[in-house]
Amino acid sequence: MTDGSDRRFDQTGRNSPAESGEPPTTRLILWRWLVIVLWSAAVAASLVWNIHLHDKARIDQAYSQAVAVLEKDMGARALVARLGGVYARTDRGAIPNPYLAHVPDRDIASDRGVALTLINSSYFMRLLHDTEVQEGGDGTVSHVTSLRPLRVQNAPDSWEQSALLRFQNGTAEVAEVVVTASGQQHYRVMRPRFVEESCLACHKDQGFQPGEVLGGVSVSVPLVEPDAEWLTGRVTALTFGHTFLWLLGIAGLVAGFSLLERRERELRQSAYYDPLTALPNRALLRDRLHQALVTAERHSHRGAVLYIDLDRFKTINDSLGHAVGDRLLQAVADCLRKAVRATDTVARLGGDEFVVVLAELKGDAERAAVVAQAVAEKLLVAVARPFQIGNHELHTGPSIGIALFPMDGAHADEVLKQADTAMYQAKGAGGGTFHFYLPGMQLAAQHRLEIENDLHNALDRQELELYFQPQVAVASGAIVGAEALVRWNHPRRGLVSPGDFIPIAEETGIILAVGDWVLREACRSIRLWIEQGVVGEDFRLAVNVSPKQFRQWNFVERVAAIVAETGIDARHLELEVTEGMFVDDVQDAAYKMACLIELGIRFAIDDFGTGYSSLMYLKRLPLEVLKIDRSFVDGVLDDANDAAIVETILAMAQRFGYHVIAEGVERQAQLEFLRERGCDAYQGYHFSKPVSAADFVALAQKR
Repeated sequence: MTDGSDRRFDQTGRNSPAESGEPPTTRLILWRWLVIVLWSAAVAASLVWNIHLHDKARIDQAYSQAVAVLEKDMGARALVARLGGVYARTDRGAIPNPYLAHVPDRDIASDRGVALTLINSSYFMRLLHDTEVQEGGDGTVSHVTSLRPLRVQNAPDSWEQSALLRFQNGTAEVAEVVVTASGQQHYRVMRPRFVEESCLACHKDQGFQPGEVLGGVSVSVPLVEPDAEWLTGRVTALTFGHTFLWLLGIAGLVAGFSLLERRERELRQSAYYDPLTALPNRALLRDRLHQALVTAERHSHRGAVLYIDLDRFKTINDSLGHAVGDRLLQAVADCLRKAVRATDTVARLGGDEFVVVLAELKGDAERAAVVAQAVAEKLLVAVARPFQIGNHELHTGPSIGIALFPMDGAHADEVLKQADTAMYQAKGAGGGTFHFYLPGMQLAAQHRLEIENDLHNALDRQELELYFQPQVAVASGAIVGAEALVRWNHPRRGLVSPGDFIPIAEETGIILAVGDWVLREACRSIRLWIEQGVVGEDFRLAVNVSPKQFRQWNFVERVAAIVAETGIDARHLELEVTEGMFVDDVQDAAYKMACLIELGIRFAIDDFGTGYSSLMYLKRLPLEVLKIDRSFVDGVLDDANDAAIVETILAMAQRFGYHVIAEGVERQAQLEFLRERGCDAYQGYHFSKPVSAADFVALAQKR
């Protein structure tokens, strides 16, 4: 045992770190994927940008080529204009410029008599390029143009016209990629020409003034597509390079995040798990117990906390040393882990104290107590066995305190304290045992568990017996049938009430075997009584069918097999069902009933009026008998509502042709009430309580 400080509980009510927010591991995973996505996006953007840079280089090269042509053209024009023009020999191809005809010295002769003509800048460039539109060997084209050209050859195309208009608004240069009608890409650059004094020699009649935009010079450079093989190789090289870079980054990121995750796991392990046994520690236990409490309240489940303290551990630890003690604790932890479900929580609080949380126990509190007791007994046996630690065979045992929730406490700390208190009660009783927090609950759980254990053997030991309550015709007083009721003759407890063992049989599934036994014994009784003449040919014996029986997929086959085995006429058999059996699947219920009706079996609806009482069931199901519940019959003389309900059931049954049996008739006045309203038959203590087979035979023979 540990000292008192080990069992102090945090009363602040604050949640443990595991209870609040999203698990850090999940956040780390999200961050990892976010960084990977960002890295992938960055590498992809780099690849796209590098491919774009290659395309941009083509544009830059074309622009440089176009600007070189422009500057050469504009420089030559400026030089000739600054010189005032140059004279060229007409006998060498220089044609006098008609636009300079008004210039007095346009045509002169040299000292040797050679004819010369004046050439201005435009004419000079025309001669230089041979034509106004000169195409070089590389496809580059330059063109002089104006919105008011002197010659038709200088008329602008649509792109040049747009550029000239922009020049008038102050634009200094226009450069764009243009696609021709043939689909060829050209990079076009155009700069403006301004009116100078020398220009007026040709253009003065057009109304130009110095400084105005005279026109412009455009250059068109074809954008030659790169060689496909070269381009593919370039893109492939870029792609491979970036892929390698991406993989290198991913490897680094994965390695880095793996290191972070491992470190985080180590931190979480140390924060929420016991380092010696790797079991959840107190913080994680409180978190899981809190969640179990929330789930139990939300879904109406039960749960239990088993607080375990090892007996004689302190002696072992002090005498053999902490190393042996630690190994014993590890062995006990492993033993506890194997003894419970994977969904249950086994935690170590420190020292030699462990806690087991049993969550989501179905059934009522009594049933949850039975399960908790069964687990406690299993743990007592498991931990009491000797543990071989090195050369030592060690014997210890647990003292176990049990607290149920949510009934024993609303908070995790409260439930733990209750289980701790119960554990001290178990240790005070000598150890090696368990104790419930509520003594009354322990006694009830013990009783229920004993009933369940004994019930498993009741059939084999032939402890079950059928009793029969006669069903009597209201009009004649004759016995027309009986209801078979199972009783349990317990060797120690005597006659056990059906209310004590039938619900347990339902929960554990034993009811299937019990139901088959009841049906088989009832059929044997019918056959015997018919053969002995105890009852007439119109006699029917009613047998109750449990919901688990009726919902079996082979229910029809099982009933038919028992009828065939016992050799009875099936028309002497009546099966009583309840309204709750039909809620899940009316169609399946109707099918099963129809199959058995073909054999001659009749169906009665038991406790009519206490369940769903839907007229749809009466319409869709092949029922023949309605049994009025005893709770209504009991009040027909004193309660107007009960009387009205019984009258309504009888009137409806008569209208639709149902046979009606009233249950729980105990007084003559009740019988008279039923007789006056046309009830067919009744059963109850007014005629006879349920009796044994021998007593029933004697009673039937008297009638």
